[in-house]
Amino acid sequence: MVLRFVAVSGAMIALAGCAQYDEMRSANLAAAQQERVATEEAACRENGVQPGSQAYADCRKEMLRQRQKSAYRQEEVARDMLNESHLRPYGE
Repeated sequence: MVLRFVAVSGAMIALAGCAQYDEMRSANLAAAQQERVATEEAACRENGVQPGSQAYADCRKEMLRQRQKSAYRQEEVARDMLNESHLRPYGE
């Protein structure tokens, strides 16, 4: 009986920890996205374009394109690092 109580209590604590982690991760991702949007908006405004204009839309599209290009390069580096065909002994 005591063993069952300990097992159930342990499982509940573990699940509570997982739920808290998910909430914290979601909050951190949302904050990072808000910061990115604010930074990109400020960068476009510094270039003299106003929100709602075509130039502003183009600026934001360019920011998105640059972000996607950077993410692709990071993924490419990770793939290269994990690709065993690129790992050769020193001197070959």
